[in-house]
Amino acid sequence: MIELAIRVNRGGYSLEADLTSRDQATGLYGRSGSGKTTILSALAGIIRPGDGHIAVLGGIVFDRNSGVDLAPEQRRLGVVFQDNLLFPHLSTLDNLLFGYRRVPANQRSLSPGEIFDLLDLAPLLNHRVDQLSGGEARRVAIGRALLCSPRMLLLDEPLSGLDTALQHRVLAYLLRLKSELGIPMIYVSHSFPDLCVLTDRVALLKVETTRRGLRLGRVAAVGTPYEIMPEVEKTDSLGPLETVIPGSVRETRPELGYSVVQAQELSLKVPHDNLHVGDRVYVTVQADEIILSTGELPRLSARNVWPGTVVELQRMTGTTLATVDVGVPLLVELTAEAVEHLGLEPGAAVRALVKTKSLRTAVIGQSADK
Repeated sequence: MIELAIRVNRGGYSLEADLTSRDQATGLYGRSGSGKTTILSALAGIIRPGDGHIAVLGGIVFDRNSGVDLAPEQRRLGVVFQDNLLFPHLSTLDNLLFGYRRVPANQRSLSPGEIFDLLDLAPLLNHRVDQLSGGEARRVAIGRALLCSPRMLLLDEPLSGLDTALQHRVLAYLLRLKSELGIPMIYVSHSFPDLCVLTDRVALLKVETTRRGLRLGRVAAVGTPYEIMPEVEKTDSLGPLETVIPGSVRETRPELGYSVVQAQELSLKVPHDNLHVGDRVYVTVQADEIILSTGELPRLSARNVWPGTVVELQRMTGTTLATVDVGVPLLVELTAEAVEHLGLEPGAAVRALVKTKSLRTAVIGQSADK
């Protein structure tokens, strides 16, 4: 999807980035100043590298040696920045259609109605942008970028500035876009758990100070989120890793405080949270809120008991991350002592125990009966 080898010098900062990724969703991870946004800006044509080349979807958009430097509009990349950059004098609808109206009809690949449905924007179309919540404004910014019919979507910290509930909701919409539209994404984030949920490959950027006092950013590692996790852990806290499970509401039991979500063969009891039968949802659960058990079970307060098989164990400093197949791959965080006590190894039969309140839901498609 992307191939770049660029050199950028800006004052006392230099970036030397070499990166190739053919995955649908590629993440850029690193501390502030490591070069994440610089790479995104170079891809979009906002800044011009001093040297190197950039190819997107097989086409050269920048090459210093041959003099190729396509203008941003020629690259046809949709960009969503942290501050949304919505036009305050336009309605939500006119913001969404701003780029769409400027795209030749024969180049339009997505219809407004399709994007309004995917991002649940129809109720917001007549609102002023100053009436939108943070999460709504972010969805509008994403929708506007998509309606430019981009070949690729560039997302710069799209969850920043949102509270936790809104972060989960916007992330759920991004997952929906990934699965239903298939548009390639480059996703910049300082949150490694978000990258684990959304991206297929991650480039880890690091910044160092040279003997001459120059700050130098570079791509230190590239791999799947789990392949580079041990490298990330050397310098950063991984944060609360999560599993995200798509499903639909099969049953509601408000009198008992829960609803039942069906995800393929897996049934999940989640907090009711005003859900309706038929709602399409994403359910998230943190890796450190799951208990594994072997052998016979006593009577339990946990309402979710899922039989499964250990697929993989990844040992890291102070913790072990297990991947357990319960019908979907589930991430579980364990201590080394627990792994030894349970005799866990790939192929071991286990049960995953999860309290109802440990599951969180984000609605991405509402029931027609609502």
